[in-house]
Amino acid sequence: MKVNKDMTMGEVIAANPQARLVLEGFGMHCCGCPVSQAEPLVDACDVHGIDVNLVLKELSSLPEPCACGPDCACTPVCECKPTKPASKKKK
Repeated sequence: MKVNKDMTMGEVIAANPQARLVLEGFGMHCCGCPVSQAEPLVDACDVHGIDVNLVLKELSSLPEPCACGPDCACTPVCECKPTKPASKKKK
C-alpha cells in the first residue's frame, strides 16, 4: 500500500480498509471520527505521540486490497469468493 504522511486518515482508510487495523494497533482509535477523516496522517500521529515513519512502514507492508468488487468476501488474501451467488442467465 502506497501511503504518505500528508494523506488524510480518510484517504488512507479508503485506499485500504485494512489500514484501520494498523492504525488502531498504534492506539489511533479515532479512525471513524469525522474530524480524523480530513486530518493528515502526520498530524494524527503527532497528536497521539506516534512516530509517523513507524506507521508508514506498517501500512506499506499491507497487502493490496482486492479489486474484485463490493460483493467479494475476501480475507486479507484474496480468494475471490463472492458473497452473492452468481445470477443464472436465461436461455
